[in-house]
Amino acid sequence: MSNLVKKRFTKIKRIIDRLKQLFTSRGVDKGIYISVFILAVFGIIMIGSASIGSVTSSEKTVTLAIKNMSTQTVYVIAGAAVMIFIARVFKTRYIDYTTSMKLYLLGIILMTICRFWSDSHGSHAWIKFGGAFSIQPAEFMKIAMILIMSYFLTESDKAFVVKGRFKTAALKAAFYKEKFLKCVFLPMLLVFIAAVVGVFIQKDFGTTVILVGICFVCFIGTPRQYFKKYKKMVWIFIGVCAVILTIIGTTVLQPYQLGRIYSWLDPMSDPYNSSYQLVNALIAFSDGGLFGLGFGNSTQKYGYIPESHNDFIGAIIYEELGIIGLGLVIIPTCVVIFKLLKYSNEVKENKSRIILLGVSSYFFLHLIINLGGVSGLIPMTGVPLLLISAGGSSTVSAFVAIGIAQAIIAKHNRQKFDTD
Repeated sequence: MSNLVKKRFTKIKRIIDRLKQLFTSRGVDKGIYISVFILAVFGIIMIGSASIGSVTSSEKTVTLAIKNMSTQTVYVIAGAAVMIFIARVFKTRYIDYTTSMKLYLLGIILMTICRFWSDSHGSHAWIKFGGAFSIQPAEFMKIAMILIMSYFLTESDKAFVVKGRFKTAALKAAFYKEKFLKCVFLPMLLVFIAAVVGVFIQKDFGTTVILVGICFVCFIGTPRQYFKKYKKMVWIFIGVCAVILTIIGTTVLQPYQLGRIYSWLDPMSDPYNSSYQLVNALIAFSDGGLFGLGFGNSTQKYGYIPESHNDFIGAIIYEELGIIGLGLVIIPTCVVIFKLLKYSNEVKENKSRIILLGVSSYFFLHLIINLGGVSGLIPMTGVPLLLISAGGSSTVSAFVAIGIAQAIIAKHNRQKFDTD
């Protein structure tokens, strides 16, 4: 009997050891993990505070605050587990042409079928499972596009190597045409289709801006010389598009999107309708100062800023905790961004560089667009503050992005330590 117990104990111990090996990885950047942990915990706390103003009954208020905090805690725990797992098992070699196209098709299909569910604030961006649970595929599509771009911008042109001379001019022209189509046109087409789905099918302009912005940063950041001349063309194309959009923007953008721009340009033009949230967010920022009104003492969360625990949570943070509180968001996020940029500059593999650059731009764009929107510096587009705003899709996708980045960083640091 004792031998049987020992054998079972040995098996259990082996399983535990394997699990420990699975969820530990030598070489990861602990500073990034600490920064992410600070953001996630601070986000849970502020979601609870912001939720208090959502209803009038004190009993329901406490219940709602606890519910929102508990839900976000579940998302954080699930996201952290996925992050640690991915940091252990992810390899850049997994991202090839087949994997990239499968990821892309899955993402486009999920983004498209969102149209079959009812809209939320004018956007069809969620797949809803009853009233309590929903998924926003576009949030995960941002991470998928980073991986997809990392392949097309670093690996696809390697298949087109000129060996010797071309027998005829026609063969030469056909070779470079095929190279252009597969290495430049195809990835641009993928981005264009994703943007069309985001703007015209999902009607989610803010998320689409970030998705396209991430792909643009990846394209500009690719070290492959083949893309150098096309980068100049893209800059010219962006300039032309900016002029065209300025001229015909009123016919392309949806009325609610134009309303956000008009509200941004003149918030007091319609303070009780289209610019209602922005005006009250500006009031929250004006009340915040250096130290804020004190934790839990926000007045704007009591019906003046609807859904204050989501996209506008930055205004509540500033009102209650001032510049100091906002620093608890900006500083850890900037630590993550700068560390990712640092490693992107250090790693030797081009695919890894693009992934790290893409993840850093992902965090940067969310930070700038969200805080810029709620403070009135740029038009509000409705994007979450990563790991701070309430939401399962944005939270888990942020953890997934960090897990992928940590897998690359761990590999780089292990090689560096072994060499030293």
